Amino acid sequence: MSSLRLLHLTFAGIDRERAQVVFDPRLTVIYGASDTGKSFVTEAIDYMLGARKLSLIPEAEGYSQILLGIELSGGDVITLMRGPQASRINVFNEDLRDLIFRAPDLELTVSTRGSRNVSRYLLERIGLDGALIATNDTGGTKLLGFRDLLHLCLVSETRMVSKTPPVLRSTGTSGQTASKSVLKLLLSGQGEPAVDARPTASQRRVHKGKIGLLDELVLDLQRQLDPQGGNESDLAEQLRRLLAHQDTAAVSLRNVTARHADAVADRAGLSVNLGQYEQRLAEVDDLLGRFGLLRSQYRSDLERLAMVNEAGSLLGYFRTGACVFCGASPEHQTAGHDAQETTALRLSVNAESAKTQQLLSDLHLTIEDLQMQRDEIAEQRDASRAQAEETDRAIARIEQDLQPLESEASEVMSARSRVEKELGLHQRIQELEDVRAGLVADGAVPGGRPTGSVPSGSVAEFDRAIERTLEAWQVRLHGVAYDQYTAELFVGDRARASHGKGMRAVLHAAFAVSLAGYCLDKEHSHPGFVILDSPLVTYRQPGVRRTDDEDLPDSVIDYFYRDLFRRFTGQAVVVENGDPPADIVQQAQVYMFSRDPHDHRFGFFPVTSGSSPPTGA
Repeated sequence: MSSLRLLHLTFAGIDRERAQVVFDPRLTVIYGASDTGKSFVTEAIDYMLGARKLSLIPEAEGYSQILLGIELSGGDVITLMRGPQASRINVFNEDLRDLIFRAPDLELTVSTRGSRNVSRYLLERIGLDGALIATNDTGGTKLLGFRDLLHLCLVSETRMVSKTPPVLRSTGTSGQTASKSVLKLLLSGQGEPAVDARPTASQRRVHKGKIGLLDELVLDLQRQLDPQGGNESDLAEQLRRLLAHQDTAAVSLRNVTARHADAVADRAGLSVNLGQYEQRLAEVDDLLGRFGLLRSQYRSDLERLAMVNEAGSLLGYFRTGACVFCGASPEHQTAGHDAQETTALRLSVNAESAKTQQLLSDLHLTIEDLQMQRDEIAEQRDASRAQAEETDRAIARIEQDLQPLESEASEVMSARSRVEKELGLHQRIQELEDVRAGLVADGAVPGGRPTGSVPSGSVAEFDRAIERTLEAWQVRLHGVAYDQYTAELFVGDRARASHGKGMRAVLHAAFAVSLAGYCLDKEHSHPGFVILDSPLVTYRQPGVRRTDDEDLPDSVIDYFYRDLFRRFTGQAVVVENGDPPADIVQQAQVYMFSRDPHDHRFGFFPVTSGSSPPTGA
């Protein structure tokens, strides 16, 4: 019996600190905060084992090689190397964990066509190369692909909680027979027999019609391709250059936009200052106007008092009768009465004049002070106005610099959309050609009998293996049974799909672990590892209430990790949010991804000095 063991996943690039996770032979746990790249590790392993594409995260920028170290059953070690957007995988017959500059020992394609592909290579290493699986109920068969096995041992977070049975790859009816046949192969250790018979006339007509339709679809897609666009490799290189140019242009655009925003903010502040200066000048001018009127009034009062002072002494000499000063009749007037009254008037006028003169003097000082304030405010206003004009000119210059950058960014985005569309067309053509190749293969090895089912004894033994796994995890369920006709897993009378997300995830994890353990114990071929993404994140043990301490794990979580570490005979990789038990942290290979770059490690990719932590991986 042959199997594989994962050694490490490494991202390497020039002038980039190596990003790496080393896998324990028994159990590796990657846990921590969300959006720190945990699931990206699972996706990268899937990509290195033949997935068509990898959705890169911003932190992967600059990494040109992805390395996956694998130990074969005989003890030999190989390293798979693939570029982030490459359609080929290079094989090196040694354990390499940094940038590789030498030629590979073997070059494989991701496509399933031909014999030099990664699927055939990996199947040969686990002893399943050439195995056949059923494609329909009339006996049609095809060669097993490594991707047909991988979905049973590498379970993504989405599939973990999906209502789709663990055996099936999708909810559609297409491919269900093949998925069931893969499980039959693993449980029984034998694939479908090859039948040397030619296809019937009816089968040939059906295949011919399907192939003709696929040819028309491919031809229609090829018509949509740009004749000047180049092949898929050229387009991938164009996209890489466009993305690099877009990043550079984005930096320039952000810098100029930041300068523009700063200048606009400065101009807004100057506008506020100018408004305040104008308001203050208006207030000072209003006060100066009022004080000017008051000054005129004081001067007028002084002039009138001087006139009274000059004319008062003459009034008594040109008129007889009652005194013009005090109103006394002649008989009551004494000698020199007019002189006495004239002197009193003069004294009074002089006193009033002195008082008014003092007020006018104080007013002059106030007006002079206000005028100085006005001159100072006017000077500040003029300086701000000149600064505002200079800022306006700076904004105009920045906008001139901004316009070509925005145009360039728009052009790059349009070019990127065009290239991505072309690549999408190429990918769709490749998918249709793969389906066409599968139809040709189905027609080449048709069957003449119904597809056999898994022996009931093997199914019953597999059911007991799942029950033992759930019991070891302290999940108190009874009557677990796999229905090979519906491909559903039943617990008692309830199908797995009828349970909540938490129980669906636990049952899916138990299915994958039990299947791997069953095959390894029976020495049937199996990849030898299970990778489980979020099997426990939504689970809560029945009857256990939440406590104030949300970090307190349920007993199922503890038993889950301990069973994988102590009883499971294969290799397990678990990606979770919550903390594993303390004893597992000490004994297994455990990575804690934190949001704080100073606490453990931020995520899969290192945080370089001077850079900000990633925001969404």
